[in-house]
Amino acid sequence: MLPLETNTFCSGGGFLANGTFISTGGGERQGRTWKADPGWQSIRLFNPCTDGSCEWAEYKTGQMVMNRWYPTVEQLPEGDIFIIGGSTRGAAVNRDEINVPSYEFWPPRGDGGVIDMPFLNETMPYNLYPFVFTLPDGNLFIFANKKSMIFDHNNNKIIKRLPDIPGNPRTYPLTAGAVMLPLDPANDYNVEILICGGSDKMKNDANADATCGRINLGDENPEWEMDTFVHPRLMPDGVILADGTVLWVNGCKRGWAGYNGRNRDPTFDPIIYDQNKPLGERWQTGLDNTDIARMYHSVALTLPDGRVWIAGSNNVSPPDILAEYPTEFRVEYYSPPYLFKSATRPLVSHVPRIVTYGESFDVLLNLGDLAPAGSTPEIKVALLRPGFSTHSMHMSQRYVILRHEVDTGLQSLSVEAPPNANIFPPGSGFLIVLCNGVPSKGVEMFVERTVDDLKI
Repeated sequence: MLPLETNTFCSGGGFLANGTFISTGGGERQGRTWKADPGWQSIRLFNPCTDGSCEWAEYKTGQMVMNRWYPTVEQLPEGDIFIIGGSTRGAAVNRDEINVPSYEFWPPRGDGGVIDMPFLNETMPYNLYPFVFTLPDGNLFIFANKKSMIFDHNNNKIIKRLPDIPGNPRTYPLTAGAVMLPLDPANDYNVEILICGGSDKMKNDANADATCGRINLGDENPEWEMDTFVHPRLMPDGVILADGTVLWVNGCKRGWAGYNGRNRDPTFDPIIYDQNKPLGERWQTGLDNTDIARMYHSVALTLPDGRVWIAGSNNVSPPDILAEYPTEFRVEYYSPPYLFKSATRPLVSHVPRIVTYGESFDVLLNLGDLAPAGSTPEIKVALLRPGFSTHSMHMSQRYVILRHEVDTGLQSLSVEAPPNANIFPPGSGFLIVLCNGVPSKGVEMFVERTVDDLKI
């Protein structure tokens, strides 16, 4: 049990370049059985250890400048993190008097102040937990309500405004899910953003949005391509799997995000999105269902072994294990279809712990045992960063395909690290080797500009 001094409720999170976990913001003072100070401005750091001695470091003298409840955190190419938006206190939906239309960095840059962002006024009231992704050109994609833009965070400048997504607003409390699809050097790391689901209004009987929008930022004039969300849901979790497809789990069919009866009719079925297939053929259904409702306050993360860890659900306050949709303490592990293919999983025996951008490095494994006699296996190598999961958000989630060459003896791969920090911001990820669509277990490695990144 790790003691906390401040309330982490509805916070943001991510990782610094050296692997330190950071938790930002939170909720009101708590009392009774657990006493915690307000967490609105808190910065909490955690470095894992193997001897049980590690604890949270809560920087009360190094807090954020602003109160931030429901902020978004994104890892940056510069090695620090971008903290955007939120409200000064909890609310069912954002309001002008509590809106925080600004961003800041951690560690603080310059004078350590906040920088105004009018976009977060334009997108009221549906702009808590905005969707943010670091782009291969070093800028940010930012989405709230129905609006999105490409933004230069270093110069506080809008590079391009993008068209509104058709249909309903997609951010809290009409909560959808968003994913930046895998980045591939074969198409010069072209970016496509996928946003699925949500609710059509702030009503308990509202219907889940049955659409997904996908936008190609590489187009000269990007437009949203709309697709059917085959099993509609609000509050979904979009999780990039080890093979680069996207698993959608959790959520429900009716209501809106929040407590006490606002959401109901849970969705129990996982569905998988394959972005490489034609429109109308991208969804895989008919997968094994769960029998546990996972609605408000559910989470999901891809694990190094290729399974998906799924937990949470609490749409009642205070927590209640006897409610119609009870506070959920059980954890599940979902095994995607690639773990049931007849092919043997690749076994990686060596990966360097730290590499620098553009560096070539060797990955040792035996591919000869995996390929039928006389055949050449289809090999893919990727870096997966699962990110931080909360409230249908997957902050800093990222999947990057790596260039590689196969040794003639099928005993090793020569792999090229991402070319720069815009493609994969500094820090850790899991290196995965796929052979004929079956992934190895992920091996953690750090990609850094220099070893000094590990000293943040």
